[in-house]
Amino acid sequence: MTIQLIIFLVALCAVIFFFKNFNASIYFIVIVDIFLRIVTYLKLNYLRNDAFSFLGLFPDDIPAIIDSFELGVFNEILMFIYLLVYIIFEILIIRYFVKRKF
Repeated sequence: MTIQLIIFLVALCAVIFFFKNFNASIYFIVIVDIFLRIVTYLKLNYLRNDAFSFLGLFPDDIPAIIDSFELGVFNEILMFIYLLVYIIFEILIIRYFVKRKF
């Protein structure tokens, strides 16, 4: 599981470095989480295990990556940060929706 966390952190650092925008990092985290949830859903419901066995390398979602370390209070802090990311994402989406002209 540490490889998955390292890949996620390197990609997050690359997004922060290239975009230099806080919103881009929030969008990146949510995009990765939604992608992992879609892959998990497909893996469980539609795809055959023998044909798509490489999908077993993908974690279920970002909380699964966080929970794989079992660090106690640090996990709770990371889950709280994860919750804050989704709250900020929801605010960004609502703000975009309100500003949009119909």
